Order: sequence, then C-alpha cells, then structure tokens
Amino acid sequence: MHLNDRNERIVYAGSRDVSDVFSCLLAGVTNPNPEYRMTRYPASEYVFEYVIDGHGWIEQRGEKIAVGPGMFYMIKKGAEVTYYADLDDPYEKIWLNADGEMLGRMCDVFRTDDVLVAEASVLDLFLEIHDRLSRVTDNIAEESAEILCLLFRILTAATKNTFFPPLVRHNSLPERIHAYLDANVYADISLDTVSEEFGVTKMHIIRVFKKRYGITPGQYLIEKKIGIAKSLLTGTLMPIKEISALLHYSNTQHFSSSFRNSVGVTPNKYRQSSRKK
Repeated sequence: MHLNDRNERIVYAGSRDVSDVFSCLLAGVTNPNPEYRMTRYPASEYVFEYVIDGHGWIEQRGEKIAVGPGMFYMIKKGAEVTYYADLDDPYEKIWLNADGEMLGRMCDVFRTDDVLVAEASVLDLFLEIHDRLSRVTDNIAEESAEILCLLFRILTAATKNTFFPPLVRHNSLPERIHAYLDANVYADISLDTVSEEFGVTKMHIIRVFKKRYGITPGQYLIEKKIGIAKSLLTGTLMPIKEISALLHYSNTQHFSSSFRNSVGVTPNKYRQSSRKK
C-alpha cells in the first residue's frame, strides 16, 4: 500500500496478463486533493468509482455532471472523458480499474452508456473488493470470479431504478424517510437534515416513523450503522478509526461507546472474538 503523486492510496496494482476474461488492474482510495484531475482519451479500461465525501465533476462531450457523497459512477472502456475534484470541496473516493471480455459483456447486459452515474449504496461492496485484493499474494485469478460477482451487484444497485422504477407516488412519508436514511447511512445527517429534506417538523418525523417502524429515525440510523460496522469488523481489515470516520462518528471514542451500547462489547473485542470462531 502506498501513496502516489495524486494523493491516492493504492491497495492493489495488477496486470493485464492475468486473464483476457477478467483482470483487476488497479484499486485504491483518492484522498481529498483539489488538484486531482484525470483525462482519458480514450479510457483503456473500465473505471468504477464511489464518492465517499466531498464533490467532483465529470465532463464528456461538453456535458458537465456533478458527483458527491453516495454517488457511484462507471466509465466504460473506450470512453473519452475528464473527471476532477471540486476545488473548494475535493472528493474522497474509492475505486477499481478492471478489464476483460466478461466485464465488457456484463456492461452490455446492463446497457450502460459511456458514463454511468447513479446514487447507490455500494460502499460496502467496494470495501469487500479492496479487502479481497489486499489479501491477494500470488494468484489473483482465484479471487477474480468473486470480484466480478461484486461488480455485478454494484451495477445492479446503480441501474435498478432504470429496470425496476420505484412507484414513488405510492410511498408514504415514513417509507420515504426510511429510504432516505438507507441512502445516506454513510453521510453526516441529523434529524434537522431529514426535517429540511421533507419539509416537516422533527416531531412529526419522529411520530410517523415510530408509528410505522416501532423505533425513531435516530435509533434506526444507529442500528444501520452498527450493522455495517459489524460487517466491516468481521469481513475486512479496515482499521477501527477508519470505520468510525466512514460512518461519520465524531471520533473513535464516540463510535466505540455507541457500538458497546448496542452490541455489549467494544469494536476491538468484537473483531477479536469473530476471528476465534
């Protein structure tokens, strides 16, 4: 693992020689850098990226697309595109570059354009891919099938509204709040944020949500975050400090206290006990 001259933490650097069917070429995390800029004319591989925090832009054929927290985008092989960080609020993003005949066919199945941009809760899938790649020693081919399946799930999440459009007009307020919380579990949101989003008072939000789901929005969000934390603690090598920051806890102590109140043990003890099983 190392930092390159674009302030990117590289977790895996592979080779095109592994397989013509599917190969992971490069994976990493881009730290906030206002000077970050990439131009592909054309793209020599498929690029998958998810914005964790901050903002950036994608430009193609005169069109400029804004991307921000919770947004996924894919750049198709052969596309001519430029993407870069916002100068005032540069993004932090996690990404994977890959290539192969099977990946190309998979993108054709999803009928993706040269650039696909969507709101999608897929950070956990990216983290699982990175964790698998970070543990690869000699033979990446053994992990390729699993990683391809994870990319299929990412594309499914990103295109589901295209193939299965939601019947939004039938969704009640508590159901829309529930969906909003799910979509923003990695963002720094509060009851004030939810109130502003839906244009109703905080008390009304608490009342209708609890009547529908039996818990308050705050309790639901905590349960959701703790569930993600448990998966990351048992399924990845991600440091506890990074998990805390990812879930937007104010500090590691706050995260540990919240986790212990919900699970009964600290994050560290939970991770240690899971490895003994």
